[in-house]
Amino acid sequence: MPDTPKRAWHAPLAAALSLMACYGTLAAIALLGALGVGIALNEAVWAGAIVFFAALAVAALAFRQRRHGRVMPVLLGIAGLALIGFAMYVRYSLPAELGGFTLLCLGTYADWRGGRA
Repeated sequence: MPDTPKRAWHAPLAAALSLMACYGTLAAIALLGALGVGIALNEAVWAGAIVFFAALAVAALAFRQRRHGRVMPVLLGIAGLALIGFAMYVRYSLPAELGGFTLLCLGTYADWRGGRA
């Protein structure tokens, strides 16, 4: 299955959307709060969006794994997704959340490097 440049950006985009869903929403809420605007946010939907985009990133890593044959990016992505899911649904922990996003980003970077080689 030939790898095209059209597929190389799926995992990084999904990881970036997951990060933006998490920290971008926090920044928007903080900015609106500073401006005196209150906003009600459904935390279950918020957490669901974060985990959904992280899962999309892992799925994109799995599809690209068929191209370069390296499983490390997928394993890093799965570990990151597990930590993010734990932080969102089981018990919130900032180190777990940051570690999950770090592993997810490392997985996408390793996938990018593996696809170029």
